Amino acid sequence: MVSQLLSAFLYGAGAFLAAYAAMTTLRTRRSAKTASTEDMLIYLVRSDVLVDANIAGKRVLETISAPAEPLGKLKAYLATHFDSFVQIFDEPLQPGVRVFSSLDQKSKLIVETSDNSMRLQLTSSDFTSEGEDIHSLRALKSELSTLRANARAAPFLLWRQTSDGRLTWVNQSYLDAVKAILGADTQTDWPLPNLFPSLKMASGKTSRILLKNQDGTDAWYDCHVTPVGRDYLCTAFKADEAVRSENRRREFTQTLTKTFAELAIGLAIFDRSRNLVLFNPALLDLTSLPTDFLASRPSMVNFLDRLRENRVMPEPRDYRTWRNSIAELEAAAQDGTYSETWSLPDGHTYHVTGRPHPDGAVALLFEDISAEMSLTRRFRAELEQSQSVIDALEDGVAMFSAAGQLILTNKAYCDLWGTNDQSFLTGADVSDVTRAWHEVASPTPVWGDFRDFTRRTHDREEWQASVSLKDGRSVLCRFLPQKGGGTLAVFRLMSSSGVVKEDLQKAV
Repeated sequence: MVSQLLSAFLYGAGAFLAAYAAMTTLRTRRSAKTASTEDMLIYLVRSDVLVDANIAGKRVLETISAPAEPLGKLKAYLATHFDSFVQIFDEPLQPGVRVFSSLDQKSKLIVETSDNSMRLQLTSSDFTSEGEDIHSLRALKSELSTLRANARAAPFLLWRQTSDGRLTWVNQSYLDAVKAILGADTQTDWPLPNLFPSLKMASGKTSRILLKNQDGTDAWYDCHVTPVGRDYLCTAFKADEAVRSENRRREFTQTLTKTFAELAIGLAIFDRSRNLVLFNPALLDLTSLPTDFLASRPSMVNFLDRLRENRVMPEPRDYRTWRNSIAELEAAAQDGTYSETWSLPDGHTYHVTGRPHPDGAVALLFEDISAEMSLTRRFRAELEQSQSVIDALEDGVAMFSAAGQLILTNKAYCDLWGTNDQSFLTGADVSDVTRAWHEVASPTPVWGDFRDFTRRTHDREEWQASVSLKDGRSVLCRFLPQKGGGTLAVFRLMSSSGVVKEDLQKAV
């Protein structure tokens, strides 16, 4: 009995093990078959249209953002992994089977062609799903979505290309630039055109490249290249505004340079370190300093020291005074208060002005005022000579402007009326002047008539009158209208007998 039970148990266990072994074998074969199928990307292309793909192939296409059409996505994917993918689509279809290897030698592409159809089968270890963690896969997909959204929203051109200039990936801004430059009807299909064929693959350097839009306008881009593996990651930022700003700055600089070159005033600008950074040709003419010295960017101290050596500035009493004057000049120029007249030994006269500039810079302006000073001296000498002639007259003379202001007197006038106060010599109003006359003379209506005469603008004719002074002397007054509305008053003392000492008409 025991032996029968043991035999039955052994028989049942053997049957169970055999069944389990069979199920395990079947499952292994099924898994191997499933794994081998999932490790393949299969696509069917007919008449340049992607008509079908397996599940794994469709999933790969879903991860590709641009272009939008399925065949374009497939070409973009193959362009990334196969350098000879152009031969797959561009060459005439010939019946047969062709095999291509990927760039990393980890994938193989089998292309079967018949009539107008093409079957593509891509195998790679990268496609296996064995041992994948669903949480890691979700994280990768989330990161992929974020990166795709970032690349699509980037406002600058971003693309990858090989060393021979073949594009392997672009963002949406690049596609928009293709349409703007090549035309809105341009097909954004692979292979995409390279907009920057002249871009040098030099890492870390920025190149500015000019393209022409479809409407003929200029499109400037600042391009940067970064090596990534065997490829290059390139970026292009629009630089139109930067180019316009540089052109405006260049034109403004040229205008300033031309203006400075034509100025008769010498200009020397020192930076915040007090080194000469800008000068104009007039400075060379005024200072006689050599061009190579000015071009060497001398300091302000060296510049002024050379001026002293060339006797283009007043000679100081000693070196200490010279150093103090330099410090005072720099401080006053920085405050914008330096303004002096330099009288040079050779007879020239320079007016030197210091002006502060932004960022701590200082400008010195040299103006040759020799002609003006000479004219001023000559004019002053003529005035002094004319005043001497008038002072030599025995008659008192007073000249009034059209506004009734006293502008000229002589010595005889001051002695007669006792108005040696400078305020009554020139600049006093006719009312104040006649009031002073009234204090010296006896009451008379002559002064009121004279005030009205000076303020009258028409019907003015010469007239005269006699007045008596409080000391008993008599004065003959003659009032003559002048050009421009002025009035001349001439005063002559009369003798005790009432006869004029000399003919007043001849004196005038």
